Amino acid sequence: VEKFDYINDKVRAFKPDAMFGEWLSAADYDALPDYWNKATMVKRYAYIQNLGYPAPKNYPKFLRESYKALRENPNYHQTRMRLTNALLQHHDYGNAQFQIYQLMQRKAAFGAEENATFAKTLGPIDSVQTIFYRTTSEYYYLVFPLMNALNLDQMMAMDCQKHDVDWQKAWDRTAPLVKAFKAQTEKDSTSTAALAYKALNQRISSLKILMNAAEKAGMSTQFFNSPEGDEYLNIVNFYGAERLFGVAGFPEKELTDMLHYWQLRNEGMVQNLVSRSRAANVRRVVVAVGANHRAIMEKLLRSTPGVTVYTLNEYRP
Repeated sequence: VEKFDYINDKVRAFKPDAMFGEWLSAADYDALPDYWNKATMVKRYAYIQNLGYPAPKNYPKFLRESYKALRENPNYHQTRMRLTNALLQHHDYGNAQFQIYQLMQRKAAFGAEENATFAKTLGPIDSVQTIFYRTTSEYYYLVFPLMNALNLDQMMAMDCQKHDVDWQKAWDRTAPLVKAFKAQTEKDSTSTAALAYKALNQRISSLKILMNAAEKAGMSTQFFNSPEGDEYLNIVNFYGAERLFGVAGFPEKELTDMLHYWQLRNEGMVQNLVSRSRAANVRRVVVAVGANHRAIMEKLLRSTPGVTVYTLNEYRP
C-alpha cells in the first residue's frame, strides 16, 4: 500500500500558491483539431451539452461568484453543481474534475433538491461516475485531497498536445521496426546487436528489482522521483531511447523523430507552466505530472532563468 505521508508533509510544508496538473487549458483544447484523447473528450462534452442546462451568460463573473460562495461555504452543493456544469461546457476539464471529486465526497449529504439539481446539471450520478469519476487516478487519491488541505480551489493547466499527431505517427513508424529488430536479435544470440539488447534487458531487470522493492515498501512515488525511476521509465517507454543507437538494425532515425516530438511536448508544458505562473503572479507552485515527464521537465525548468526547482525527494522543509 502506497504511503503518501511523505508527499503530503512535504507539499504542505512547501506552502504552494498554486497547483499545476497535466490537463489542457480550455483554450488549448479548443485550438486542437485532433489529439489522442479528442474523440473521448468530444463525447464527454456532448453528454453535458445534451443535458440542455443553460450556460452562464457572463462566464468570468459566474466563476468569480461561484468560487467566492464556495470559499465561504463548501457545502453549497447546488452552487458546486452549476459550477461543474459551466466548467464542462467551457471545456475546463481539470477544474471540472476537481469539482466532481468534491461532489462525490459530499453526495451522501444531498437532499431531494440537491439530487434534482445534480440530475439537471450533470445527469444521473451513476452516469457521472462512469463518464467522469476516475477513483484510480492519482488526482483523486492524492492531488485533490492535497488541494483541499491547502485551500486551493482551482488547478492550473499546463499540458501541451500540439505535436501529438506527429508524435503518434512517429511512434507508429518506430514500433514495427523495433519489433523486427528484436526478432533479428533472437535469430543470432551471439551477434553484437543481440548482446547489446541483452545488456539493456539486464539493466531493466535490475531496475525492476528496485521498483518492486519500493512498491512493496509503499514507496513507489519516491522511486519514480529518483534517477533510477527516471532511467527505468525512459528505457521501457522509449525502446531504450538512445541506448541502442549505433547498433546494427536498430531504427535510430525513427526513434530520434519520436524523441523529438516528446521533447517538443515537454518544452510546451514547461512554457505553459512558467508563463501562466508569471501571468497569475504565483511564485510557489507544485507540479502534478506523470512520472515519465519528471526528468525532462526538471532539466528544462532548471535551464529557465528566474526559476528555482525543488524535486520531491530532495526538498527539505
